[in-house]
Amino acid sequence: MSLKRLFLVPCCLLLVTVCAPAAEQDGANELQQFLKGLETIQADFTQSLLADDGELLETSSGRVYIQRPGRFHWHYTDPYSQYLISDGKSLWVYDVDLEQVTVRDVAGSLDDTPAAILGGDVDLDKYYVVSDVADEGDIDWIELTPRNEESQYQSIRMGFRSDSLDAMILDDSLGQETRIRFRNVRRNDKLDEGLFQFEPPEGVDVIDER
Repeated sequence: MSLKRLFLVPCCLLLVTVCAPAAEQDGANELQQFLKGLETIQADFTQSLLADDGELLETSSGRVYIQRPGRFHWHYTDPYSQYLISDGKSLWVYDVDLEQVTVRDVAGSLDDTPAAILGGDVDLDKYYVVSDVADEGDIDWIELTPRNEESQYQSIRMGFRSDSLDAMILDDSLGQETRIRFRNVRRNDKLDEGLFQFEPPEGVDVIDER
């Protein structure tokens, strides 16, 4: 599972200007309402990757912990174990089976990725146009369209059920679609600070790209 398949990620509070069109403003308000007072969030997730023709390419699952601003812990547990951990300054990607850790700077590398939407510290209005899309049943959807034409994502949709994050759908520049469903979502529970620290296990290869 590569970093680009995340979604990932904390959002910031300032999203769109007051002169935005009504559809954009409504979508921004929904996102602002979700983010209002948000400090931490944790959830189980399942993730599916589909080809441009709808064929299911891979599935995975795990648990995510996010503490704003900028700290997150994504643990993929199935079909294999991978950790993506950030303390807000460094990002560690640990592939357990490969016994390999890659370390990189967070600054500037996640600004226009889904990681920044859930736990980042960037002005989303700089990177996205936020708008409403058609609801499905009891799920309210909003869409974030990257302003950067060279973004790896064409669009990112977020689905909310009863003011709680239920799903994200990411359409990338290759025509593939990543769907993430969240369950057992818990908001503003105190999280262990150790979740956002990482010490490479003895004997693993460390690739430091900082």
